[in-house]
Formats: sequence, C-alpha cells, structure tokens
Amino acid sequence: MNSPKPQVLSIDIGGTNVKLLRTGDSERRKFPSGPHLTPKRFAKGIQVATQGWSYDAVTVGLPAPIAEGRPLVDPVNLGKGWTDFDFGALFPGVPFILANDAELQALGSWPGAGKMLYLGLGTGLGNAMVLPDCSGCPVVVPMELGHLPYQDGKSFEQCVGIAALKVNGKKEWEQDVFETIRRLKAAVVADFVVLGGGNVKRLKELPSDVHRGDNLNAFLGGFRLHDSEAVMPEDIHTKVIEPWGRKEKK
Repeated sequence: MNSPKPQVLSIDIGGTNVKLLRTGDSERRKFPSGPHLTPKRFAKGIQVATQGWSYDAVTVGLPAPIAEGRPLVDPVNLGKGWTDFDFGALFPGVPFILANDAELQALGSWPGAGKMLYLGLGTGLGNAMVLPDCSGCPVVVPMELGHLPYQDGKSFEQCVGIAALKVNGKKEWEQDVFETIRRLKAAVVADFVVLGGGNVKRLKELPSDVHRGDNLNAFLGGFRLHDSEAVMPEDIHTKVIEPWGRKEKK
C-alpha cells in the first residue's frame, strides 16, 4: 500500500515579494519583501500568511549561499540578521529544508536530461547548475556567478539586475544579458540555459540554446526536495497578504 503524499509548503523569498504555495492548492499567497525585510518581519509575515494552512513539510528558498542549513551572508537585497536566524523554528514538528532560491528554480526547471545552467533575471542574478547523476537523478549545484567581475569594475549582477535596467535602459541591458548568458554558459560548459526571473518577460526573442523559464518553477523545486514526483497545482491564483497593515509599508 502506497503511503500518502506529503503536503509540502514551498516559500520563495525574493527581492520584491515573499511567495508561498502548497502542493495540491491553487492559492498562492505573497507579501512584500525588500531591504526592510528582516528575519523578525519575515517571521511575522509567515505567521500571518500561513493562517488556516496545514502542511507536512516545508522548503524555503533564500537569495544567499547556504551551508549546513544556514545562510553564509545576508541577502544583498533584504535587511540584516539572516545568518543567525533559525528558520526551522518557524515550522516546528515538520521536515524543513533551507535552500538557495536559484537552486529551487533550477530543480523545478530541469527537463530531466542534460547539463543545464539556470539564470534568474530578477532583482539580481540568481544562478545554479543541474546535471544528472549516474542513475539519471538531478544533482543541483547552487552558484554565485552573478558576483564575478563583468566589465568596468562591475559584476554580472550589477549589469543585468533590475537597477541596471532602470539606469542603462532596455537596449544596453538586453545586450549585457545576452553577453552574460554567452560567457557563463561557456564557462560552465552547459548544454543549454534556462532563463527565468521576473524580467525574462522583457526579452522577446532568445537564442536557440536558451529556454524561457517560469517563476512558478521555484515552488516546484521546493516541492521536489520532499517529494520527487510532485507536480504543480493547476489554475494558480494569488492572494496578497498585508502582515503589517496598509499604513506600514516598511
């Protein structure tokens, strides 16, 4: 007799919003993040956003390198204090995994074969590799390629993140995006690239070896860390949560 599938709560902490989705549930919830999001405010947001929800396991994706279940540095686009924060204490009694956010996007985007480089065009530049092991199962390698030097003393992330788009304009930003893809794909000898993140929609055409990703794949990656056969819910709709009320925006 097959054991029942766990209901997994997948949380994606981005530079603009924190988003939550459960397996088997079409309602996605979100609340604001950004430079004012400290661990204390995150904990309050999660408490409010998960009201009425039950779950058997949790995955949290954070835009920072992770080692032994903890972030090595504070995320660039969030508040301070994350390196000493006990994420698991927010979810007592259930299996919990903290992962790099691009790692979850990559795992959720991998088609099942090939050496794939995932690049996420969002507030910054998320990135991770996925390749099959000897049995064909995915091995995910989170990376920090966005902080490597690109040109004029700036990193790749500084030239293709949302700030660069606003300052340099779409034409120059798009040129830098395609040059970033070319260089990083060659550097890691990837078979193909999946380009995700909120700003991929600004690119009308992509090279033949670059595939358009979907931000929802971050949730699927989070599901798969607990259930390798998990699938995305259908007809997903979003509910905006205001943990601190309408007047307080910080």
